[in-house]
Amino acid sequence: MRLLTLTLEQFRSYRALALTLPPEWDVHLFIGPNAAGKTNILEAVSVLGLTQSFQGAEDGDLLHWDTEYYRVRAQVQTDDGSGIALEVVSQLLPRKRKVCYRNDVRTALGDMVGALPLVQFLPQDLALFSGPPQQRRVFLDRLLSQVSPEYLRALAQMQEVLKQRNGLLRSVADGVARSDDLSVWDRQFATCAALVTQQRLELIEVLQCTFPEELSALGEAMPDAKLLYLRKGEARDRAAIEEELLDLLMQARERDVLLQSTTVGPHREDWQLMVEGRPLPSFASRGQQRAAVLALAFLQVSFLELRRGERPVVLLDDVFSEFDDAHQDALLSNLSDHQVLITSTHMPRQLHGAKVWKVGKGEVRSEK
Repeated sequence: MRLLTLTLEQFRSYRALALTLPPEWDVHLFIGPNAAGKTNILEAVSVLGLTQSFQGAEDGDLLHWDTEYYRVRAQVQTDDGSGIALEVVSQLLPRKRKVCYRNDVRTALGDMVGALPLVQFLPQDLALFSGPPQQRRVFLDRLLSQVSPEYLRALAQMQEVLKQRNGLLRSVADGVARSDDLSVWDRQFATCAALVTQQRLELIEVLQCTFPEELSALGEAMPDAKLLYLRKGEARDRAAIEEELLDLLMQARERDVLLQSTTVGPHREDWQLMVEGRPLPSFASRGQQRAAVLALAFLQVSFLELRRGERPVVLLDDVFSEFDDAHQDALLSNLSDHQVLITSTHMPRQLHGAKVWKVGKGEVRSEK
C-alpha cells in the first residue's frame, strides 16, 4: 500500500498543504531544518492509519494555531492497484468530535485503525529496551490494534473499566464505599484484560520465531536472544488468564485500596529482550541495542504484511542517520518495494536516489 496524495488542512504548522507522491518512487525524503514541519507530515499520516498522533499528542494540540478543526485526507493505492480515499476530521468547537471517512463514507474510528497499515520509527524508539515499560506496551498495542479489531475494543474497554475501578478504590479509601463493591469491576476488568494479555503473549511468540535470525542478518550474533513477556501469572488460555487475574486482583485488593490504584493487569505488564538470562540494556552497546530495535522494525513490517495482506507504509522520523552505513543499507534493502517516508536535516549518502522534498515553515517543495 502507498500514499498517492496527502492533503492537510489546519494541521499543526500547515494551514493548507497538498502533496502528490509519485508512485514510481519508493523512498521519499523530507529535508529541512529543525522545527520546519517535517515531523508534522509523518504525524498526519499516522492520524490516517491510527486515528491518533504517533507521538501521543491530543487532538487539540494538532490544530493549526487559533483554529477549531483539522482535516487530513489521502488517496491510497492498495497492492492490487485499487484506490481508497481515507479522511480524518477532528474539531473542538462547537463540540469536540472526530469523524473518519473511507471512500467518503463515514466509518467508525475502530474500523479506521489499520486501514492504512503503518510502521513508525521515531527517535524515542531507539531507546525501546532501555526506556520505561509504558513505551514497550504502546509498541505492542499499536501493532496489535492494526490487525485485531477485537484487541482494539478490549483495550479501550479495559482502560475505561480501569478508570471506574480506580475511582471506586478512592471511594473505598475515603470510607464512602465498601471493598466488596469492587467485585463487579474486577470481573469486567479481568474479562477484557485477559484478551489483551493473551494476544500480547501470542504476538511476542510470533516475533520471537525469527528474531535471532534478523539480528544475525544485521551482524549481531545473539542465538540465545529471547523476547519475554513479563507478568504475574503463568496461564496461557484466555479463560484461565481471566480466572488468574481475578485471583490476583483479590490478593492485591488491600494494597490497591491503600494506593488507590489497580496494581495488577496488562497496564502494569512489560516485555524485554533477554540474552543468556540478562536484559539487553544491562550489557549491550548502543549499537547492539539499535540493531535489536531495527530487527523488530523489520518484523513489524512482515507481521503487518502477513496479517493485513498489504505492505505497510514505513515512517522514519529523523532516525535514519542514527544508524551506521551497514545498518542503513540493511534498512533500505529490507524495505525495498515498500513506500518509506523519511525526515532528515540533511541528505544521507545512501538516499541520493530518493525523491526529495524541501520543507520550510508552512510549505513543502518538490526537488526536480
